[in-house]
Parts: sequence; C-alpha cells; structure tokens
Amino acid sequence: MERDTLTFADQEIAERTERYRHYLKDIEQLLDWKRINKLLSQLELRRKSVCGRDSYSPEVMFRIMLLQRWYKLSDYQMEEQLGLNIMFMWFCHLSLENPIPDHSTICRWRTRFSQKGFFEKLLTEINKQLGKHNLTVREGAILDATLIESQARPRKMEIIETEPVGDTEIPEKQSFQSTELIVEESKDPDARWIKKGKKSTYGYKGHVAVDKENGLVETVIVTPANRFDGHLLPELVEALELDKDSEIMADKGYDSTENNAFLHARSLTSRIMRKKKKNKVPTEELVEYNYSISKQRYIIERSFGSLKKHYGWSRSIYLGLQKTKDYLLMGAIAFNLKRSLVLLH
Repeated sequence: MERDTLTFADQEIAERTERYRHYLKDIEQLLDWKRINKLLSQLELRRKSVCGRDSYSPEVMFRIMLLQRWYKLSDYQMEEQLGLNIMFMWFCHLSLENPIPDHSTICRWRTRFSQKGFFEKLLTEINKQLGKHNLTVREGAILDATLIESQARPRKMEIIETEPVGDTEIPEKQSFQSTELIVEESKDPDARWIKKGKKSTYGYKGHVAVDKENGLVETVIVTPANRFDGHLLPELVEALELDKDSEIMADKGYDSTENNAFLHARSLTSRIMRKKKKNKVPTEELVEYNYSISKQRYIIERSFGSLKKHYGWSRSIYLGLQKTKDYLLMGAIAFNLKRSLVLLH
C-alpha cells in the first residue's frame, strides 16, 4: 500500500535519501506527476465491496514499471527490490509499514495498462511535458525502422524418411516409401521472418519517428518484421504534431511518389534520400543530396543503439504483437526520460 501519511520510518527514509544525489530525484522534479496521475485516474479500480486487499494507485504502478526498465528487473526481482531498496521505496511512494506490490500485482497492472492502451497515451503526455523544457522540437522528425527479435524461436526443420522397401533396389522405383518435412509452428503467430543481408530475423519491426535535434522518440508503430518500411510513413507523420514546413528525413526505403506527395499535401518538407534511376549512374548532385541527409540520420541510429542496448529493443520478452508493442513503448518512455536528464545537464 502506498503511503498516505509519513510515519517515523518513512521520515527516516526521506532524510537518508536527501543526503545523496540520484537521478530518480531528478525524474521526480522533471515531471508534472499531477497531470500523469490525472491521466491514469481512468485506470482506478472500482470495487463493489470492501472485501479484498486495497489496490495501489496507477501512478505507483507506473513508477514501478519505469524502475523495471531502467534496472532490467523482472516482476519477481522488482518485488524483492521494493522490499530492500529504500530509494525505490521513496520513488514509488511506498511505506515501510504497509505491504508492497507482489509480482502478480505488477503483472496484472501491466496487463490493465495494455488493455486500455495507456502506454501510448503516457508516451504522448510525457513528450508534451518534455516539450515545455524545449527538449522536443516540433520543426522536424527522422523516420526509420529497426528489427526486434521475437521471444519465440521456431523449431528446427527435420526431414524424416521411412525405412527402405525390401532388401534390394527395384529399377526406376524409389527405395524410400515417403519423405516428409516436419515443422513445428512458432508459439508467436504474429511474428514473421525477414532476411536483411545475410541474416534472417524472426520477429517484429519497430517503425519510429524521433525528434531531429535530440533523438527523443515521438511515436512508435510495431508490425510483423516483413512489413515494408515505406508504407508506414503516412501513419507515422499523422501521429506527429509538426509545424508547417517541418522537415521529414528518411532513408531511400521511404522514397516514393506517394510519400512525397503526401508530405507536400501537408506542407511538410521532404528530406527523403532519393533512389538512383534504374541502370544509370547516380549524379554528383544526387550523391551530395543523399550525403547531406545521411550526416543527420545518425541521430536516430544513436537512439536505436541505446534502445537496443539498455531498454530491451533487441529482443522482446513477450509473445504477440500487442504485448511487444507495449514493451517497446515502455522502453521508449524510459529512454526519453533518461535522455532528457542528460540534455538538461
């Protein structure tokens, strides 16, 4: 149960944490938690009776899920740390004299967030708040996609042949009765195979738009891995709140007549790298144009690098498109907040 009034033990925790500098204290000051709590109030449990344990507030559970992504903790590990780590208790507004959320409670609340679509709403709200600190610039975005491996691993293919018929070979007749290809289906039916270069990946694709100045994640769309990047440009751009004449940067995969016409119709400047004409050598002008864009696209590659290394974007820990999407969105939220502290200091 979260604390309503400070006990002597809670006061001691507050005094101890006051002595040390910690990024969680900066996060506490960075965000307007009243606005976040107001948004999450729609998730409050409505009990029809007084029986059963009192629930924790959605804000407390959101704080817990943030800690899980920053410290790469499972639900069981998070339960343990909430009982041992006083900084975690302080950040989550939990009291020493009351029970802490167990692993099953954390799991149920995550499912509740997912079913109501609140991870996407939280990313939007937090980005609005960061915009007040001039951290998200509405003058342009960079689009790209990255592969995320599925939690599932499709089984290996096995060729099974039956025993030969008889002891001697019969001319023009197969010695084996049959040859069968047995493949066990994946437990993640939403994932798909894609081959990039020499590597084949089974999983999903995260289509992302980031702020062109700081690389903060603005919006995320998740599809099976075999979905073509260029088809997602309109959906990504529609989710952004951009000023007139803002630049949209992307690689050659997004270069099409339809995409350029879409941007022009919305008074946005296309900075998509251009493809060379078939069977023709690229002109010097084309090479220089593409190079000028590629020099700025490192920003989204840097964001992808951090998301994959520290926030779980290399491989999902869940099965299914929706759970994978929520997993990536929560990682993007945690990344944006941590990245913002670096930009502000």
